[in-house]
Amino acid sequence: MSRRTAAVCTAGLMLLGAGACGEGAGASGIRIAACRTPQLSWKMTLLPGKPHNTPTATLSAAHKGSQPCAFDGYPELSVHVGKGPSADSRPKKRTPVRLVLKPGHSIAIPVFYDAVGSPSGSCEVMADYNPRVDVRPPHPATHDYGSRVQLTDAKGHHRRAQVCDLDMLLGVPELN
Repeated sequence: MSRRTAAVCTAGLMLLGAGACGEGAGASGIRIAACRTPQLSWKMTLLPGKPHNTPTATLSAAHKGSQPCAFDGYPELSVHVGKGPSADSRPKKRTPVRLVLKPGHSIAIPVFYDAVGSPSGSCEVMADYNPRVDVRPPHPATHDYGSRVQLTDAKGHHRRAQVCDLDMLLGVPELN
């Protein structure tokens, strides 16, 4: 970046406080704000069957806002029973995620976990206790507590979550 461009960019940042220059800026030179809970409508769908190395469910978010937002990273997914047992998410691989979610579009994230368990063992979070499923977008704002997510089957019928692992692995988010 030339000195003149850097000086103009710096002056613009000081005056506007909202613009950005260089990497991560949109075509207009303005940084796209991170996606926040009020902009996203989440759902989690169990997938049929359980072949080895395939996702158990798909977590998806539809953008219901009016401006594009940045989905940079992985959401925080949690299945828990009150203050009792819980299973949290982490990325399956440390693949960088930098997506721009436009209004009316959605994103899908494969979720890998054991929902059945072994016949002799019990699961970390049992479906019998009707656990709660919560999600927060990547890089949530300070007071962004996320959303409750309804777990459904492919036909839209409510299902109770059951996680037999200590954690759930998230695949790379993709635009739909």
